Amino acid sequence: MTPVPSVRLGSLYGLYFAVVALSIGWFGPFFQSLGFSAAEIGIAIGVLTGSKIIAPYLWGTLGDLLPNRLRVVQIGIIGSTLAAGLLLLDLDFLGLCLALALFGVFWNAIIAQFDTLTLEYLAENHHRYSSIRVWGSIGFIIMMLASGWLFSDVDYGILPWLIIAGLMISAAISMTLPAHVHTHSPDESGEGIGARLANPSVLIFFVVASLNQLTHGPLNVFFTLYVQDHGYSAFQAGQLWALGVFAEVILFFVLPRFIRTLDLRFLLVVSLVLGSMRWLLIGAYPDVVWLVIVLQLLHAFTFGAIHSVSIEFIRRWFPGKLSGRGMALYSGCVFGIGGSLGATLSGIAWESLGGSATFLCASLITGCTAVIAWFSLRDARLGAQSF
Repeated sequence: MTPVPSVRLGSLYGLYFAVVALSIGWFGPFFQSLGFSAAEIGIAIGVLTGSKIIAPYLWGTLGDLLPNRLRVVQIGIIGSTLAAGLLLLDLDFLGLCLALALFGVFWNAIIAQFDTLTLEYLAENHHRYSSIRVWGSIGFIIMMLASGWLFSDVDYGILPWLIIAGLMISAAISMTLPAHVHTHSPDESGEGIGARLANPSVLIFFVVASLNQLTHGPLNVFFTLYVQDHGYSAFQAGQLWALGVFAEVILFFVLPRFIRTLDLRFLLVVSLVLGSMRWLLIGAYPDVVWLVIVLQLLHAFTFGAIHSVSIEFIRRWFPGKLSGRGMALYSGCVFGIGGSLGATLSGIAWESLGGSATFLCASLITGCTAVIAWFSLRDARLGAQSF
């Protein structure tokens, strides 16, 4: 049995989400500093997230076929590093979209296959996933605080260099991971990937998770600009981002103790209801500092809890030889379709309706999603388990 390289896996999660922090937190201001409009920024980031629709499944299929899934992760990291170098060029809008599309093709090889690889290393200790994944959240927090402090005094032009540096270190660490030749236990049901996707519970869960990601569009693309427009500094914006992910860290530390005994459908619905409240209040009261702080703490549920439920859902529904493609389909539907539509639609809404109204629309959609989840996922294998 391959030993679990927990420290190196945690380090890679930390670096991956440090780069995510740089992109989510500062792509908006960076592209704005280059002269792009809100609609163009939304479309460009929509292209980046849209690359997740197809790319993860292709990489996932390759990962299921190769004896060592780690190679797919390494290819993704190296390709992302080269593609990120294009952001150093003087790009027009079309060039920006193409650069982000290429970056996304390789970037999307990483996380779904890395999640699957981590679960393969863990084997029967799969419930420890959150305790390793939490280092991604810690990396996000550290980078968001550091970059918020940095961009208070330094031009946004350094952003691509920071991304390239993070990816180069990731590539070096990935080369030290032990090879893990995965063997698949037979799926007792004998169903293939098509049969799983034809199941209504699977389709509805993907829709619910995708809608939740869609409503994070205004947050992921425009939150930094939104709070800066309401008088917060770049460093304060970074602190708010870090606070939300800190709450997520606490949840990731606690949840592994209970993940197998919880009714995950109930946790999912509660998290969606809290998400609806979060978007409603942040759209209505962005100037109330203490309230914005409290709302950022809800990120533990609106992302952390829902992501943990989703990973467990994929583990239960896509075991063995279906694991890589199942994780890739989840990534493609949720972060690809949901994320792309969320980024694009939020950019259009932001320019035509304004920030507050865009968050209010997100609140309405999230509330409706909670209702769908409660009534439609009763047979989704989300009940407590004793193993």
